[in-house]
Amino acid sequence: MFRLGRVGRESGGAPPSGSKAGTLVLRLVGWAGVALFVYLIVRTGPREILRAIGRLSLLEVAALMGLRLLYWLVRAVNWRALLVASGERVPFGHILGARIAGYAVSYLTPAGNIGGETVRIFCLDRVGRNKCLATVVVDKTVEFLAGLATVALSVVFLITEFALPRRQKIELFAAIAVLVLLLVFLVLKQRQGLFGWGLDTLRKLKIRVPFLENRRDKILETDAHIADFYGRHPRLFLALFASYFAQAWLWAAEIYFTFRFLGGETPTFFKCFLIVTLGSFYSFLPVPGSVGVYELTYVSLFALLRIEMSSGMAVILIRRVVGLIWAGIGVVPLMRKRSGAPVSGSPPPERPVPS
Repeated sequence: MFRLGRVGRESGGAPPSGSKAGTLVLRLVGWAGVALFVYLIVRTGPREILRAIGRLSLLEVAALMGLRLLYWLVRAVNWRALLVASGERVPFGHILGARIAGYAVSYLTPAGNIGGETVRIFCLDRVGRNKCLATVVVDKTVEFLAGLATVALSVVFLITEFALPRRQKIELFAAIAVLVLLLVFLVLKQRQGLFGWGLDTLRKLKIRVPFLENRRDKILETDAHIADFYGRHPRLFLALFASYFAQAWLWAAEIYFTFRFLGGETPTFFKCFLIVTLGSFYSFLPVPGSVGVYELTYVSLFALLRIEMSSGMAVILIRRVVGLIWAGIGVVPLMRKRSGAPVSGSPPPERPVPS
């Protein structure tokens, strides 16, 4: 059980310098992202961007919101399939809410994907934490595999269609090959017990993490759930892979229709697919909402694919607004969870029965 202590100068004193430095770095990165975001808008021309956005009708905005809703519904269906395969029956609304809540955390905070996936687990309190963690790990692994497949397809197209130096072509192929081998290794280890293997490796390196060692049994239980899925549900694995591969095209459809609604020159659907896949690397940096990094990545791709910059920045801003709206929606299940969560700790002692 957790022990409660006094909070303040008496109990903790000053926070360690390492945490201060980490907080400072995150703030600097965040402000740098905001500055870059503003710079790109000013450089492109605010009037031209606003003029392009003004062409959108309410019906077209609703269509874009509907496409994003479809995206979240498919992702919730994928997670539900994993939960059902593990023997859990959870109302679909709870699964969808947990999905969007995780997105809100990853979008609005520097926690990124790791923080978002953690929130997913804590939102489904009716499922055992170890089993829920196992479904999230498998879900994320399949998503990464499918994402890597789409990136590989895009890289092949870039190499064949654009006059890149031979050295860059070799580097791109090598990077894809390394990522493929890494993910295949992770999948194989998951079938045998990835987390247990990680603990054993740390022990061999004489690195002990008491927090993990004290929870070894629970970690091995999570490994067992993951290995059980790979052994018993190979068809579901392939179905999830196909679903996540298709979602990249759904994401591309949202970008394509946004360009069309703006009324300017519309890039081909495959160019929109390239923007989605090659632009996914921005999500690895710990910047809230990837502000600035997201824009710089997409602007670079617009220049490479010869897309009009004012329309491109308008698309970025529209997608920003849509993303913020869905992040706001994701805060709702978080607030409900917080208001309805029981207080952790030992139950109060029973009152003696009067004789």
